[in-house]
Amino acid sequence: MSEANPNYKCHDYDMLIRRWKKICKLSNLNFHEVENMDGYPCYEICSSLTDTQNINYISAGIHGDEPASSAGLLRWAENSLSFLQKKSFLIYPCLNPWALVNNCRFNLNGKDLNRIWDNSENPFIKYIIKRTQNLSFQLVLNLHEDYDGEGIYLYQPSRGGRPDANAKHILESASKFISTDPRKKIDGRKATDGIIRPRPSKPPEDGFPEALHFYLNHKCPTFTIETPSEFDLQLRIEAQKAMIQKALSLY
Repeated sequence: MSEANPNYKCHDYDMLIRRWKKICKLSNLNFHEVENMDGYPCYEICSSLTDTQNINYISAGIHGDEPASSAGLLRWAENSLSFLQKKSFLIYPCLNPWALVNNCRFNLNGKDLNRIWDNSENPFIKYIIKRTQNLSFQLVLNLHEDYDGEGIYLYQPSRGGRPDANAKHILESASKFISTDPRKKIDGRKATDGIIRPRPSKPPEDGFPEALHFYLNHKCPTFTIETPSEFDLQLRIEAQKAMIQKALSLY
């Protein structure tokens, strides 16, 4: 499949889903609606190979004003049809469709869906938590953007010890599109060369995020990828695509 059109409408949820349906047909992926939230159908994509172990979990679009997350995941998939057939995937292409359409961080009720993963009553998040509770993941990728971002960066939860170089390699893969965020502190946390390694014992004060849920409950490599949402859309999409591909190649 060809690259996404430069005029891609990044808040067009219907088009996003149409293109994912085509990807699933060509790659023999299972595509189905699992919930309806705020008036929009919510979809899950999984491999026909999916069992209970060695699954790659990827989610995007939990914040609707971070559109390159869903668009980057889409572009990666459109250019990775054969790869999608070789590994086991569980993909949520847009966790918050109402917010994507309305270019909003929150859902219709004003909730941040990335702060309710400890005890969620939201139907879609609740479904995902139950769906994944007995699965084993080799990698979890949560795709985001940052309004205040000055470059690309990522979170990698850590309990301490000597970190590997994978986070660095993931960021380097996208450096030809967007440079690494130079800030020493990002969202109040220490950052080194665009890498933030928060301790699981210190979750954000305003709630419990998706990444921390998976890191603590599934004990797997977990990365939250961030691109700067005020930069050029096409560069952000390409950066997301590159980091997804690199992360998957490392695990």
